[in-house]
Order: sequence, then C-alpha cells, then structure tokens
Amino acid sequence: MLAGEASGDLHAAKLMRAIASIEPGARFVGMGGRAMADAGLDVAKDLAGMQVVGFWEVARKYGFFKRVFNQLFDRVKQERPAALICVDYPGFNLRFAKEVKKLGIPVLYYIVPQVWAWKPLRAKKMVAFVDRAFCVFEFEPPFFEKFGLKTTFVGHPLVDCGLPPLVMPQRADCGLKLTPGPKTVALLPGSRAKEVNAHWKPMCKGFVLARDRMKSIRALLSLQAGTVLPRDTAEIEAALYNENTFSHDGFAPVEKRQILIAPKSEADRATLKAANESDQSHTSMLSQAADFSVVKSGTSTLEAGLAGNPMCVVYRGSWASYSIARMLVNIPVISLVNIVLGRYVVPELLQDDVNASRIAQEIERGLTDERYRTQQKEALAELPKKLGGPGASQRAAQGMIDFLKGR
Repeated sequence: MLAGEASGDLHAAKLMRAIASIEPGARFVGMGGRAMADAGLDVAKDLAGMQVVGFWEVARKYGFFKRVFNQLFDRVKQERPAALICVDYPGFNLRFAKEVKKLGIPVLYYIVPQVWAWKPLRAKKMVAFVDRAFCVFEFEPPFFEKFGLKTTFVGHPLVDCGLPPLVMPQRADCGLKLTPGPKTVALLPGSRAKEVNAHWKPMCKGFVLARDRMKSIRALLSLQAGTVLPRDTAEIEAALYNENTFSHDGFAPVEKRQILIAPKSEADRATLKAANESDQSHTSMLSQAADFSVVKSGTSTLEAGLAGNPMCVVYRGSWASYSIARMLVNIPVISLVNIVLGRYVVPELLQDDVNASRIAQEIERGLTDERYRTQQKEALAELPKKLGGPGASQRAAQGMIDFLKGR
C-alpha cells in the first residue's frame, strides 16, 4: 500500500478495512499515516516529509525522495506482495509502480492521477505498468480506456464520510453545534503547512473587510499542524478585527490542528474543544456549519461541495510552480467541484486574486445574494450522483479481490 499524504491515508485506510472484510487474512505493508496504521498497516515509511507541494519544492528534496523510494523498493523485494496498491500521490507512485511491475507484481491504482487535466499522454504510458485503475470520477474510464488502460468506476470515497443529505443539510449532524447567532463563514486554507501559510492571512483579511461592511458575521478558521502563527494566539483573534496586527515578528508553528472562532465565543468553547479533539475532517465539519466557505483548491473542495452550502475556491502558490502548472494544465477550471459538475459553479480565485478585497466580495455575495445562493445549492446537490453514491471503498475492495482471483 502506498499513500503519500493525509487524504490518501484516510481513503487507503477505508480501502484496507474493506479488503479485510472480504479477505480477513489480508496483510498490508507500505507507506501511510496514522489512519492506515490504525487499519493494520505494517508501516515501512510514515508520511513525515512526504507532503510537499510544487514542482520546484519537490525538486529541492530529490535526495530525500530517492532514499524513501529505495527503502520501500527493498521492502517490496523482501515481501513479494500479491499486489501493489497505489493511492493517489502520482509524482512518487507512478515511478514506483513502474519499477515494481518489472518484478512481476500486479499494480492496482486507486484514485488515479489526474492526467486528464495536465498530462494526457501519460495515460498511455500507464498502460505498461498499471494492471487495473479504480476510478473515482465517472468521466475517467472513457478517458483512460481510449489509451488501453483497463478501468473500473467505483465512485468517490468522500461520499461515504457520513455527510448529511444534501439540498438542505442539517447542521445538527455535522458535529459542530454553534450557538445561534450571526451568519458564519468557514475559512479553510488547506492541510499542508506551506499552503496554509499562503492562504490564511488573505482569508482572514478578507473576512475582516466583509465583517466591517456587514457588521454581524463570524468566522471559523481551520489551522493545521505546522501553520506559522503569532506566539500569542490571541493575536490572530485580534487580527480578525484589525488587519494591521498581522506581523512576521515572533511567529511560532502550531503543534496540532485547531479550529478558531472570531469573534471569540465563550459559549462555543466546549463545542470547539470537542471539534479540535475529533478526528473528523475540518472541511467536513466547518463547511456544514457555515453559511459560506472559502476553500483552498484540492480534494477539500469536494468535501465542502458535498456539504451543499455556497463556497468559493482559492489557490496561491509560488510563481515558478504556478507558471509550470499553467503550461501543463489543459482544462479551463481548477476546482474539482467545477470539473465534476462540468461547468463553472463555484468562483475560483488564483494567485494575485487571492487577496482581501476579492475574498471579501465573494463572502458578501455568498451571504447576501439569495438567488446566487440557491443556484449554487441546486448545482452542488448534483455532486453525490456524479461521484457514484455511497460504497466506493467496498466496491474498490471487491474489484481488487476479484481481479487478483482472476474473476
């Protein structure tokens, strides 16, 4: 089993449990995080150092990735597993799968690389070393099969995350029961420290501008371990009222993920404490509890979209990585919500547009324009069907067992 980041760790853990429910004697070894370890993975490599974003950023750590590659490949040669199961994480997994296939070991891919967006010809190369691809989007099988790659559409595991029915989500079901009050904005800057540090300031400043004009709104801010914050966390709460208090002096990293609320609410202290101690996805909790969400581009946009409430998507990276990405990407939108729905439903803010003014505009529109809110909700209600409905992990597990048994 190979997963290289937090979301893949969660989906791989569900897959492992599903496989074990069909084949109780199954044993798993490979790379993963806490979720996979809890599901029974013999951890040959944890996720420390693996969650890197951007072409240049990855290149700088080439030596580290090469050592991990060799360590895992040696373990595969020792174990001679019945199959290699790759979960997402294409930069590493595709290269690893190519070498493992040379050993005569079947390669199965779950949550396949999004080469349809940026390197379509890579799908043709995958045919040589991927025996079966288990796809999470319904448009993927036709794309891959025209290159000769055998696929199975199983749906997206996010639909199995226990989200309430769409159209009119029930906030009581999300695990974050805030006291009745002003309209709520969720600020979701990402899960990787570098992404969070690129997004949380403009998100907070945008909220400040919107709050100053609308007066009565509140924010929920999700921060992940490694986020750089002022040493006194009260400073960030103050910053949500006065953008001038943002400073680069005396910053320290956050040791564990947390949810902050502004204005500070003693009434919601117990609720936030419970949420911060929960393993549930912040994106899932906050986007269900909020009237509008500002979400970093990535899989989290699907989580937020499945909650059914209006949102906008943002992304800002290094200009070097962004410029390379724009040259490679051959689709007009970046948000998975827009890609899956096949049209521009949620606004996308990129690079310089990720600023306080633009984010404030989206927050105000998303909270006050009822026609706009209704249109987004109706479109987002189409997501579960587009993503295959519940049961993705079990379908993938059954498909993999059937393949390995020659059925």
